[in-house]
Amino acid sequence: MKKFLVLFFFLSAIQCFGQLNEKFINLTAKYSVGKIDTVIYNNFSFTGEIILHKYVGVNYNFDYLLRNDNVRHIHSSMGLIGGPILIGAGFSNLFDGDSTSKGTMILVGIAILALPDGVSFHIPASYKIDVSPYANVLGLDFIKNRTTNQSYLKYAASFGVKTTYLFNEKFTLAGFVETRKTAGMLWGIGGGIGVGMAFD
Repeated sequence: MKKFLVLFFFLSAIQCFGQLNEKFINLTAKYSVGKIDTVIYNNFSFTGEIILHKYVGVNYNFDYLLRNDNVRHIHSSMGLIGGPILIGAGFSNLFDGDSTSKGTMILVGIAILALPDGVSFHIPASYKIDVSPYANVLGLDFIKNRTTNQSYLKYAASFGVKTTYLFNEKFTLAGFVETRKTAGMLWGIGGGIGVGMAFD
């Protein structure tokens, strides 16, 4: 009976709170610091989140990561890369041959452009505090090694937990910890803060 009551009150609290996850869009500017093996990084990022359901949102990330070994990463979702390529190819060949297939290429490019970087799950902890585990698994990193002058395009993912506090129904302050992975590199761990705005 005690377990049932604890579960009942926990579920009731989730239903009563959740003011942040009743917003539609959260835009956040973030700064984080972390470590990949012996390399320290500073990361400046901009995140957009669309709340699709009371407890689920999709994430769009744009990161600029500076490592102390003279390597730079620019991160974005796959959709931000693949979408414009398909749209551009469709427009450049629109009047050559079968315009229907080129128009389809443009529409597919627009659909891919909307592909998010990942998904977040919202757990309302109180009236203005939200805890959000997230998984960003559809990312790409443009990597530039300034020492060797080599450039790469690699798959990238991140997993973490963010706690957000809502001020004045609109402004947010967040803290987060996350692990990052770029193909061919070691796992990294870091954490940081973010400030943003939430819109209905």
